[in-house]
Amino acid sequence: MTARPPRLFTIPASAPFLPVLADALLEGRLIEGFAPREDPFALAATTIFLPTRRAGRLLAEVLRARVEVAGRPAGVTLLPRIVPLGDVDEDALAFAESFADPPRAVKPTTRRLALAGLVKAWRAKLRDGDGRIAVAAGPGAEIGLADALAHLIDEMAAQEVPWERLDTLVPGEHDAYWDMALDFLKIAGTAWPAHLAERGEVDASIRRDRLIAAEAERLLNGGAAGPVIAAGSTGSMPATARLLAAVAHLPRGCVVLPGLDTDLDEASWRALTDEAAPAPSHPQYGLALLLARHMRASRTQVEILAPPAAHGRERLLSEALRPVATTQAWADIEARLGTPAIDASLAGVTLIEAEDSREEALAIAVALREVLEEPARTAALITPDRDLARRVAAELLRFDIAIDDSAGEPLSESAPGRFARLVADACVDELAPLPLAALLRHALARFGLERAELAAAVDALEMMVLRGPRPAPGAEGLVAAVASFSPAQHHPSDPRARIGEDTRARAGDLAARVAGALGPLLALGTGVHPFGALVEAHRRAIAAAWSELDAGAPQDETALAVLAQAFDDLAAAARDAPAMTLGDYASALVLLLGDRPVRPPLVPDARLRILGPLEARLVSVDRVVLAGLVEQSWPAAVRTDPWLSRPMRAALGLEAPERRIGLSAHDFAQGCGAPELILSQARKLGGAPTVPSRFLQRLAAVSGTARWQAALARGDRWRRLAARIDAEPKAPRLPRPEPAPPLDLRPKRLSVTEIETWLRDPYTIYARHVLKLAPLDALDEAPGAGERGSAIHAALGTFALAFPEGLPADPEAALLAHGRRAFAPLEAFPAAHALWWARFERLVPRVIAWEQARRPGTRRIFAEVYGRLELPGGRFSLTGRADRIEQLRDGGLAIVDFKTGAVPTARQTKVHYSPQLPLEAAMAAAGSFRDVPAEEAAALTYVKLATAGLKETSAVDENDTAAGSAMATLERLGQLVAAFENPARGYASLARPMFRGRFGDYDHLARVKEWATSGEGEE
Repeated sequence: MTARPPRLFTIPASAPFLPVLADALLEGRLIEGFAPREDPFALAATTIFLPTRRAGRLLAEVLRARVEVAGRPAGVTLLPRIVPLGDVDEDALAFAESFADPPRAVKPTTRRLALAGLVKAWRAKLRDGDGRIAVAAGPGAEIGLADALAHLIDEMAAQEVPWERLDTLVPGEHDAYWDMALDFLKIAGTAWPAHLAERGEVDASIRRDRLIAAEAERLLNGGAAGPVIAAGSTGSMPATARLLAAVAHLPRGCVVLPGLDTDLDEASWRALTDEAAPAPSHPQYGLALLLARHMRASRTQVEILAPPAAHGRERLLSEALRPVATTQAWADIEARLGTPAIDASLAGVTLIEAEDSREEALAIAVALREVLEEPARTAALITPDRDLARRVAAELLRFDIAIDDSAGEPLSESAPGRFARLVADACVDELAPLPLAALLRHALARFGLERAELAAAVDALEMMVLRGPRPAPGAEGLVAAVASFSPAQHHPSDPRARIGEDTRARAGDLAARVAGALGPLLALGTGVHPFGALVEAHRRAIAAAWSELDAGAPQDETALAVLAQAFDDLAAAARDAPAMTLGDYASALVLLLGDRPVRPPLVPDARLRILGPLEARLVSVDRVVLAGLVEQSWPAAVRTDPWLSRPMRAALGLEAPERRIGLSAHDFAQGCGAPELILSQARKLGGAPTVPSRFLQRLAAVSGTARWQAALARGDRWRRLAARIDAEPKAPRLPRPEPAPPLDLRPKRLSVTEIETWLRDPYTIYARHVLKLAPLDALDEAPGAGERGSAIHAALGTFALAFPEGLPADPEAALLAHGRRAFAPLEAFPAAHALWWARFERLVPRVIAWEQARRPGTRRIFAEVYGRLELPGGRFSLTGRADRIEQLRDGGLAIVDFKTGAVPTARQTKVHYSPQLPLEAAMAAAGSFRDVPAEEAAALTYVKLATAGLKETSAVDENDTAAGSAMATLERLGQLVAAFENPARGYASLARPMFRGRFGDYDHLARVKEWATSGEGEE
């Protein structure tokens, strides 16, 4: 049987592969004497091998359409048996009827975790001289090494390299790391198959090859009842190549190769598989190897099923991608191909050279969108860059277009996958506000509540305990924080001061539900636990947090099924997985869920598609966009094997890493056959310059400068259209906001510290007192300089109140005691507390030294005293709380203000832009502070608190007095009050800011960044 010459065909890249295949099959051009177009049952006896299951579904649709066009009523056609050869869509092949009792394939998750356990055990034994682990640690590194090991296992199985060949590698000839890796591989090569044998399993790659071998044997032994066709595969794996050879030699069999290069000169073709210097990076290397080694056939025996398209781009691509050793032939390419032929090849080629990935994605989206303007036209984006593909899909949503994406998205990035990760992250962080808020706001979160009820409860919980300082960790801390919440603890202007009983009850109920749902998983937050216990607790937490109320959301049904299967697989793999902490489990979850795609259902009549390079071989459309054409993307970077060095791989007989470049080159050449071809690259990615793909550079070299510039000019059209989408019409310059509310709404009382704000930024006063807006604390807001300053002020204030007339016997100990009470609320933030408390301890002796120097001239000290002053006419009240007022023995008062930040200058005080101390002095002179004698101020002093020492700064100019400054400032306040009693006077934003670049709590409301950059200057 094998003496029969192989029956071989090819379909050019510019011809529609599946339609040509279907027509050739139905018309009897593939199998002699077999023309099933008129026989409704003839196809049922046919077997067709295709690379992927998705390609099989598309071929079925094409065959069904062809038969219906021929006049046969729909529904009476029996389709052929279409079998996927297994690649990206399948884990194993489906030849059960041809292989009795095949061994089970180990599940990918089980293998991944079991190999990670082996790697972890190996790591634990590798320590350097200092006892440090010599290989990267952590679940991410271990799973990454396990994936690389699994890939090596599959590669050795596919290329039929026995593990015993590792013994031929001589230790000591390589770097120490490679010797350590080799020792581990020798153990793993024996232990891993033995472990699987005990379970009655084998690696999926080995099972696949055994199934392929069994099918090939069945076919060679006459097991095929009808015609057998293998199409679209390049036979890159030896087992697949043998199956293709068996099919090609069958009496009623044939093989259809994708895009065989029939234009390359014979010398260059033979050089591809030259044993002395093969060319694995060439796009035709795999097909040349298949024909020479397995088919024992030449290119002349391959029949072309359809003529190439009129543009003749195959010849130009053959020249562009020819072997490096023969590129000297480019010198006379114009003479050999002919100028008209090259012009025709490039007439339909467009090059988009975008500035960055954002512009590239938008330009591609516009190019795809244009196709829909004409009925029945189709287009596809082909790229290995999944980030770019997702960007394009997102940009198409601008036009309400949902593109058919064959690759889907990783489970870890789907809505259910993100929800599962959020549950784990929230428990790892012990219900810290940020991850907890993200979990509660997720669309799938329910905790047994209706959506509206949950939203109201989340709002309440966020306002009460998640904003501002973090509550105590864990479920108990969350419940306790809600229970201890009191509106009275907050300033009347704070929204939390107005929270009612119903809102508090709602937050308490949600906190209890969160504690109940996540409690079992939270309990595993310390120590190392069996993997199965982590998976089970995580699954229960997800079930409790995610109610069935929303389980049927149509957009998530597929992802929910994939997530359920993922957890089943994780549970099944638990006995082989290493024990780990909850934190390690949460970190590994991204990887464990990220390798599972969530693919949308096939849309046979979709007019726009996103295709992977492999799948795109068999799909034909009117316009193709080959995108992401930069080095490191297409082709992908040649990855370094962490287990075997390049010399070690060569010694074992494994293929060179450049083989993947050859596969990428073949994918590129296949994609270039479309009638309309758009090539796309970004000049920068992530802010770094890129290098154009070598395939793009080669095509540019054979095209000539003028033709390439013409293609680039055509691409600029898409860039210009993309730019116009985001272009904004020129808008008039925005004016500085200056709202003028009615007089009865304007504030009648302000504090002394707010007067400076009133002078510098009246809009803040408007927003705070007229609109009654108070800024919210950020989620999980860590204490900053304000909290540190408040703690220091509280410590100094309570110390002065406790000892108003004299210092205690041990003043430093007393001040430290007051400081501990003042800093106690900051203990929830250990790092900040430790730093700030240490600084306070260094500050204490300097404060006491300062106190000891001042006390002799002081009769009594009044600290943290509140006062209120009615201005003449009773139309405005001034309030304030003074840090410290000293009654001096020589008469008069000293107004002291402690500063942990910037200290105002005497000049700023004199021009009334920092009026706090003069106004406090005016209030004191009027007897506005309780228990403080009504005396004029003799001194206005700022005290800068620094660990290097305390520095006193007078707020009074040398040509002025404290009392005079107080009276002048009070008079200026009266003028300010009178000015704002004018209904036409507005509250301008940033009227006189001290620092032009500063950002205030209400600047976003005043749209400062818009009007401030429009050319308007300050007043």
